[in-house]
Amino acid sequence: MKSLNSNVLMMLLALMSLPVRASDTFETNKYMLDMVSAGVSSRTLMRVKVFPHDKDYKPQGLDTKRDQFSVSSDGVCQLLPAAHDKVQATGPVSQKFSKITFTAATLGSAVIIRCAQPFKLERAGVSSLNSYSYSGSLYVRAVAGELEAINLIDLKNYLRGVVPSEVYRDWPIETLKTQAVAARTYAVYHLIYARRFSSDRLWDVDDTINFQAYTGTSLISDKTDSAITNTEGQILTFRGNVIQAFYHADSGGQTEDALSVWSQAIPFTVARPEAPEVEVAKNVWERTFSLATLEQELRATGYLDAGKSLRSIVIPIVGRSPSGRVKSMALIDSAGQHKAFPLNVFRKVAGQLPSPLFYIEKDPKAVRTMVIKGVGFGHGVGMSQQGAAALAGQKAWDYKQILSYYYLNTTLCSLDTANESIPDCKSQRVAQAQATR
Repeated sequence: MKSLNSNVLMMLLALMSLPVRASDTFETNKYMLDMVSAGVSSRTLMRVKVFPHDKDYKPQGLDTKRDQFSVSSDGVCQLLPAAHDKVQATGPVSQKFSKITFTAATLGSAVIIRCAQPFKLERAGVSSLNSYSYSGSLYVRAVAGELEAINLIDLKNYLRGVVPSEVYRDWPIETLKTQAVAARTYAVYHLIYARRFSSDRLWDVDDTINFQAYTGTSLISDKTDSAITNTEGQILTFRGNVIQAFYHADSGGQTEDALSVWSQAIPFTVARPEAPEVEVAKNVWERTFSLATLEQELRATGYLDAGKSLRSIVIPIVGRSPSGRVKSMALIDSAGQHKAFPLNVFRKVAGQLPSPLFYIEKDPKAVRTMVIKGVGFGHGVGMSQQGAAALAGQKAWDYKQILSYYYLNTTLCSLDTANESIPDCKSQRVAQAQATR
């Protein structure tokens, strides 16, 4: 345990910042980064913000009380003083405990917690079902009257908390391996991005689906661990750069082009149907809305003129992307006039929709209400987790085939070792191989 702790501190000192590369232009850093000088391996520490949560994102949910939480463990924990502006210990152990409660008002200086066994972070005012256990270390500080907690965990063990939180552990092993590579790639991208471009924060990712779902040691399983080990160190690159490996729960049968979602063309993603001869279950969802509420929002945002009422909402042909996802809608007012408005205006009333792949159901019995039905979950860009499960289960594709299908013209490389089929990421062979494509 003592050796592990010293290694943690040495790694933190070495990785607090990574240099900006000239090739990381404004446009390219949105989806891929030069990693030649990054020095990332499976032993690199991820900095995962696990508290607080100011949005109601899964799996943790919203923290309504952000100035207090407790940490407990079945083993002995150590408390060390730490810097306020660096995830770094500044002195020896000051206290030992098995349970401790922190409040922003009384914390004073930042601290780092190390425990001999996994520790649980119990969030005030939140169900114990949403309080998870973690390994590694925990950095805690008070910021603007709130507590901030960052789990310091090496990349491999971080993935042990991500993969079973993102996909079902009983899915085919090749699907789990696909998820492991995608999640590792996504993590490496954001680790490099945060340390090059986000020096105003001390963390690389948070633990919600805003980045990747992460539940520490709470859901780990032998099968997902096997998938992580059997793909250890493997990430996806495009022309030698680590990519932001986007993925989503369910494409609804049709993946999306990033240009349609984020107005940014990404060469390794494309709108396309799921693989032929693969049956992906169409999970239909339904939502009902009040036209009166929608009318108020359209009037407040200037889309509905004063003195006119809302007659109905339609989705024009030009309001859909090539994959069929809704980008904009149109209102028909009491004078019969049409006016287009963006989907985000509708979302202010509808909330976070499962997917923009939906249609409006016509129901003559529904007075002043609007019913929409849709399929899919998520933005639709990159890998569909349901699609990956179907490709492995129905077509017996291995993880390399699945990754190649969803991430076009990418190459696998290893952060740790090199072999004939998977080159070392540090080697120029990666860039050379892709330059010939």
